[in-house]
Amino acid sequence: MHKHRTPHGLEQHALIDSALLELMLGDEHQRPWAEDELARAVSLPGDVRDGLRRLRASRLIHRWNDLATASRPAVRFHEITQGVEPLSAHERRDDRSVLEYLLAHSAAGGAPLTDAQLYEAFGEDKRLAITDALGRLDGDGLIERRGGRVIASEVAWRFDELMKL
Repeated sequence: MHKHRTPHGLEQHALIDSALLELMLGDEHQRPWAEDELARAVSLPGDVRDGLRRLRASRLIHRWNDLATASRPAVRFHEITQGVEPLSAHERRDDRSVLEYLLAHSAAGGAPLTDAQLYEAFGEDKRLAITDALGRLDGDGLIERRGGRVIASEVAWRFDELMKL
């Protein structure tokens, strides 16, 4: 029988996915998790295995047989938004500001931006800080650069979507 996805079902999926990702991002839990450990730790109804598949497809986790761990972009997004080291406070603030700006701009239907447009949005006096933030975010897989333009990556979009629940 064909299964239809309902908005309620998608919301339930997002809740499971978010709970799984939060477990893997906890400061004391950033280690590989066995699938059965995750199933015991998540108290929400639903299929943990399917949640892990969705998170892997979104590139938010890595899988090795029955083990799962958060991906580097997921860990970095968490560090940037939750104030977790190793970044200094001003680097974290710059990275967060640029990433939030790009996510909001795209959500409002805006096209990818040039570096010059970002410098204008933040002020020319922040040019070096914005350039550095773009370099870090690009290295972390949280933005994509194409044809001289920048946009938040799909990984950043999915992480932001899940963690706003």
